[in-house]
Amino acid sequence: MANTATAYRMEVQPILLKELSLHCFINQGELAAHLGVSRPTVNLTINRGYVPIKVAQYREKTEAYLQNLPGVNEWLMRGGFRISDIWNPLGKLLHRAHPKKRPPCKKSGDQSENKTSVEVEMISQEAMKHFKLFRNPFIDDIQKDADIYMSDEHRYIEAAMLDAARHGGFLAIIGEVGSGKSVMRRKVIEQLKRDGDTLVIYPQMIDKSRVNASSICDAIVMDISSERPRVKLEDKTRQVQRLLLDRAKSGYRACLVIEEAHDLSVQTLKYLKRFYELEDGYRKLLGIVLIGQTELKEMFNEAQHVDMREVIRRVQVAEIRGLNGNLRDYLTVKFKRIGAKAEDIFSDDAFEVLSRRLTSTGRDGKSKISHAYPLHVNNYTARALNLAQEMGEERVTAEVIEAI
Repeated sequence: MANTATAYRMEVQPILLKELSLHCFINQGELAAHLGVSRPTVNLTINRGYVPIKVAQYREKTEAYLQNLPGVNEWLMRGGFRISDIWNPLGKLLHRAHPKKRPPCKKSGDQSENKTSVEVEMISQEAMKHFKLFRNPFIDDIQKDADIYMSDEHRYIEAAMLDAARHGGFLAIIGEVGSGKSVMRRKVIEQLKRDGDTLVIYPQMIDKSRVNASSICDAIVMDISSERPRVKLEDKTRQVQRLLLDRAKSGYRACLVIEEAHDLSVQTLKYLKRFYELEDGYRKLLGIVLIGQTELKEMFNEAQHVDMREVIRRVQVAEIRGLNGNLRDYLTVKFKRIGAKAEDIFSDDAFEVLSRRLTSTGRDGKSKISHAYPLHVNNYTARALNLAQEMGEERVTAEVIEAI
């Protein structure tokens, strides 16, 4: 046993509990709360074998808690372990291990995949004071264009969206949850409003699976005119064509922007191709920008959706990828807007480790997939700040990131 003061100087040597927690998604915070200790104490236990002196029956309470969790006993039996074996050392390599994609402790039939294994977390008041932060850099963080971090990839996607809006393009923007799709949409729409020559049509229907040709016509009529949409679809279609043509002759462009486009039906996507074909001579009357999650990309796979080929062969696809390679610049922007310097909060090696923690290996076992989307980076950073404060670290170091 060791006291807390010497625990941080103990050699990194994970125990079997580390592997168990990775496979079975055991929440360190919940385990710590059950034991009546801090999360850093539990982290020291699984990564260094630390057992606090002042906590009575620490091992026994830990074992009893784990045995009541779904799948734990099954995992132990499959590996030929007893519950008491969780304290056995495993070696340093496991210190950098990540949760498996489909952990054997998940209940049967659960096909969910874990990519980042990070929960939404707020920066604690103690951490805010510790790092002299007067505002949370990730809350209400977009007030103007300067608050948006723009990598070269983001600038390309912004330019592609503006081009589709101004020149009648058919574009699909695809990105994971938290990748910044909505932020890009807001930035582009604000730019179009400032330019003043493009009418943005933005359907408000919450359930995008119910969007159809009729509701799209309604949105176009209501967003570019003061007229009421006609009742019959044939009348609506003629009304849309007339209004778009009138606006084009007055020097205006029109662009239809649909978020959550991955929920659109195949038939609706085919209808969009018909809207895209509305023309005045050689000029397209309507640009279309679809914004959706990765399921939308799968819908544009012609090998799987042959019936969609008329749409697939006309739509341009642009994908928002992770921030790996740009993490330092991204966090610099976020902290600068609240009057803080990222270099005062993070050590140089922390960014490299954070990038690695937010990268996984593809199904081929070779390719690297980045999950460094803004939402995930924000959550990891909040957790790192909290942990660094609890550990008494002046800055977020590589070791702190590894301990998350």
